[in-house]
Amino acid sequence: MSPSIREMSLYERTCRELTRREAVRLLSVGTAGGLVTMRAELRVGAAPVQDTAPIVRTVLSDVPPARLTGATLIHEHLSMHFDDNPAFDFYRDLDLMSDEVRACAADGVSCIVDTGHPDLGRSLEALRTMASRSGMLIVAGGGFHTKPLYPLDTVRKSEEQIAEDFFKLATSERWGVIGEIGTGTAVLMDPEERKVLRAAARLSTRTGLLIITHNSGDRAQCALDQVDVLEQGRVNLNRVVIGHLNEITDRPTAAPLAIAKRGAYLGFDHSGKPDDPRLPEYVRTIIAVIEAGYVEKVCLSSDFSNQKYLRKNGGPGIAMLMTTMVPRLRQAGLNDATLHQILVENPRRALAFVPKV
Repeated sequence: MSPSIREMSLYERTCRELTRREAVRLLSVGTAGGLVTMRAELRVGAAPVQDTAPIVRTVLSDVPPARLTGATLIHEHLSMHFDDNPAFDFYRDLDLMSDEVRACAADGVSCIVDTGHPDLGRSLEALRTMASRSGMLIVAGGGFHTKPLYPLDTVRKSEEQIAEDFFKLATSERWGVIGEIGTGTAVLMDPEERKVLRAAARLSTRTGLLIITHNSGDRAQCALDQVDVLEQGRVNLNRVVIGHLNEITDRPTAAPLAIAKRGAYLGFDHSGKPDDPRLPEYVRTIIAVIEAGYVEKVCLSSDFSNQKYLRKNGGPGIAMLMTTMVPRLRQAGLNDATLHQILVENPRRALAFVPKV
């Protein structure tokens, strides 16, 4: 089955009725024929006006998916800060970070998804500054990372209350994705993390936003449990990227295949670091997934957060997977068309949504 048919639900039709204010505005500028049409639509029982154009929500504006002509890095960190950890202080240098982001375009990148949020010290203003200075399309995420970083009042809040909090923030902060939403190493999943993940499911169902998850540790069951919880929360799994699948060691190929079979995207988002000794293993896993027929589910990124990889410091830069993993995949037999699907088409399809509210 072709990817376009399998993923058609991504562009699910949503309808919204015109508010009185919108109706008055449109009527005031309409032609005589337009006035008749609009009056007919406003009659009781008339079909609502449809707005079905998908968009990608960036920190600066909503853009048509066609704007994402190059690779998209689906899981990165362009802004982080921890008061007790100076290793992340380099993020405060916005001139440096803007230059590093700008340089990604030379490697064929047109969009970067920042999967941070306040508990990781992410600054939305910093993201907007980088986007403005570099010309790069930057998508911001939001939510909670893992239980140790939750706000103190999370324990006493219900799933519904957290979902409503998320909705208000997603609206005011222009989230383009939900995440990274994380769970720890416990099997069964920690009840508080289950609650937050279900709140993310509620938000995705309400808004159409993509969920990107964080998996801690190397156990396949943790990733599979995330799929179970989200599916039980009635999320269309086409709106989910299960993250950090590179870290799985007990079922490194079987787990991604099981997840892809259920419909979620596969986040091989630790794929770019040149000093990672497991790079050859990642290549074998990705090739196995593709050969099993799930090329349309593969998304790549490198989860950048270490200054040693900056170009300024002699590293490959934020877009490191383009010069480390991609050449290895090509050497393993992937052609340009397949690489284009993985790097461009898959994340673009995942990020695109029709706003429901």
